[in-house]
Amino acid sequence: MQLPRFNVFISFSFITIMVLTAFGCSNDDKSVTPTVQWAWGPLGTGTNGTVNALSVFDNKLIAGGSFTAAGGKSANLIAAWDGSSWVALGTGMAGMNSEVSALTTFDYKLIGGGHFDTAGGVSANNIAAWDGSSWAPLGAGMNSSVFALTVFENKLVAGGWFTTAGEMSANNIAAWDGSSWAPLGEGINGNVYALTVFDNKLIAGGEFTTAGGVSADNIAAWDGSSWAPTGTGMNSTVLGFTVFDDKLIAGGWFTTAGNVSANYVAAWDGSHWSPLGTGMDNKVAVLTVFDQKPIAGGSFITAGGVTANNIAAWDGSNWAPLGIGMNSSVFALTVFDNKLIAGGWLTMADGVSVNFITAWGPK
Repeated sequence: MQLPRFNVFISFSFITIMVLTAFGCSNDDKSVTPTVQWAWGPLGTGTNGTVNALSVFDNKLIAGGSFTAAGGKSANLIAAWDGSSWVALGTGMAGMNSEVSALTTFDYKLIGGGHFDTAGGVSANNIAAWDGSSWAPLGAGMNSSVFALTVFENKLVAGGWFTTAGEMSANNIAAWDGSSWAPLGEGINGNVYALTVFDNKLIAGGEFTTAGGVSADNIAAWDGSSWAPTGTGMNSTVLGFTVFDDKLIAGGWFTTAGNVSANYVAAWDGSHWSPLGTGMDNKVAVLTVFDQKPIAGGSFITAGGVTANNIAAWDGSNWAPLGIGMNSSVFALTVFDNKLIAGGWLTMADGVSVNFITAWGPK
């Protein structure tokens, strides 16, 4: 910027005032802060297979899936990113057709659920706990796959496709109090793929028609003693949840929610379902909140009628893409180090190689 000229006969103090005025009070002279551009980028060399679940534990990003390596190093189905490199969590999980499908934290431990027989080399039927140095089973675990985890009323809740938990009958959902498993009433008559807490109730979503013996189409609420439907539910599978602006946001395969048109994503305010714009053109598999906006990931090409390759943000009235998105499905989302993290079957994001996991942040 060129300095203004002043007559030389004015006093030095007056010149000082004028110069400060020229620099500090004129809107025309104010510098413009450059706009920060955001983009998708890799986390090291990523993993060598699908990422199904993401969480944060011990100030590290945790990824679970069906991979055997992360950052070029051996990591069986689960690994941690410390911000600069990938590290294995012991010897990870193993078993026939094994994978990690869900992650959460409970009792100061990382909990991993999925389809596996061992964790850290010890028997652990489809669920296990990592204390920072070793893996341990949670009782006798489940007799089949765990797809979803959350914490409700100070208990760990697991949902999936199983009929026993800790050798007790538990239809697709059960709670762990730190020492034993217990069913949640009569349970659910089909697969549970998503769990969250909303309005002081446990919310379960999946592919089912009854919960606790009462009609509940693909979504139901547990108040601590009994199950109830969430409105008239959805016409197809529920796969993911988040909570935003005092509403429950659900995503999945459905095209109606509460008997109103809602293409693959909808909001529940406690009494009614409503669509989020015109929704997506295909399934929403996962939801989270980032930068004060709900984020949806899945297997879609458009969101709200605009191109948004497998990931999009909702601002309260419109959907918008995040960069040019991904080349394939997003299965997991979380926030780490002030960045949005996405995992899935994707190998490219914003046209850059990312190998199944990527971060959205400043360029």
